[in-house]
Amino acid sequence: MYRVFPFALLVAAAFAQTAPPRAAKPPARVDQALRVRVNEFYTLLKNREYRKAEALVAEDTKDYYYEGSKPEVNNFEILAIEWTDRFTRAKVTTQCAQILAVQGFPPAEVKLRVPTTWRLENGNWYVFVDQSKQLSLVGLPLKPPSGAAPGAASAPAAAGVPREIPQTPGFALGKLQADKQTVHLAPGTSEQVTFTNGSAGFMQLQLGYPLSGIEATLDRSSLKQGEKAILTLQAGKEPKSGIYSLIVMPTQEVIDIQVQVK
Repeated sequence: MYRVFPFALLVAAAFAQTAPPRAAKPPARVDQALRVRVNEFYTLLKNREYRKAEALVAEDTKDYYYEGSKPEVNNFEILAIEWTDRFTRAKVTTQCAQILAVQGFPPAEVKLRVPTTWRLENGNWYVFVDQSKQLSLVGLPLKPPSGAAPGAASAPAAAGVPREIPQTPGFALGKLQADKQTVHLAPGTSEQVTFTNGSAGFMQLQLGYPLSGIEATLDRSSLKQGEKAILTLQAGKEPKSGIYSLIVMPTQEVIDIQVQVK
């Protein structure tokens, strides 16, 4: 159910397009070209060659890249590729070894499953962010709300600090609980998932990757200790089954909800 959403660089999610049949495979040259670009991008991040990595970022995403903090990637591995739009767009899941830091605690290296979105433009693959979504991806942070102080969204609450400070950030993970992990939808119906903040501090929720034909809304995005938030998933005329992801800050976790269409 839980994954960790690491650095805030590129998020993306224009996956409302129709996916190819499950058995369909991309042409070998298309698959290879994307893998080469993904490996190139993460290698540049690993080597801290951020200016060179900019060349692999889509033009409409460059501002996010400029403004974003850059991750420290120690190593990486491509785990899976999901293709859409006749193999011209793809969601790439990469496992990265990265330093995870929670304010007030020693940093620790963790292995993170990182989703990034890519699109084919003029014969080359570029990582991009759908700017209509309140997300981020591999290193591009969300822009703070209008009037908010820089860093306000990720500042943890001071209340509830334990007497003995844990030595790893893992103590803060898994504290946002969902009352269900699977929802069942038919066209025109909706279902709700309730999330409870079981941590001793503040949490911020962000809507994740959309599913085709399904609208997601949160009744609230900021939760103090013990407070609840309700995620409503509303199916349209032609909803598609899949996994809906909710991002949790400041822990940068991703909660997966399985959506099954009847």
